[in-house]
Amino acid sequence: MSIDSALVRRIGNLAKIELSAPDVEMFAEQLGEIVSLMNQLDQVDTSGVDALNFEMSNGHKNRTEDVVRDGSYMERVLENAPEPKEGFFTVKKVIE
Repeated sequence: MSIDSALVRRIGNLAKIELSAPDVEMFAEQLGEIVSLMNQLDQVDTSGVDALNFEMSNGHKNRTEDVVRDGSYMERVLENAPEPKEGFFTVKKVIE
């Protein structure tokens, strides 16, 4: 994948970041190098490598179950909201 100036400007626009012409060129070069390094990983032969799913010394696997835990302090959380409404945070519309 080639990273050109147009793509960097588009990413900047999506991120709501103003980029100068020198910044666009710098980021295009840096992102291109990053993508190039990531593409090198595709060349690594991992066919003989086991997945990193191992058991720890206590017999537990290295994964934990996702458990929803309600902190039961919604009012405290909403104290941080500038304009809470009906128990939720409200945000300004950003998409036209």
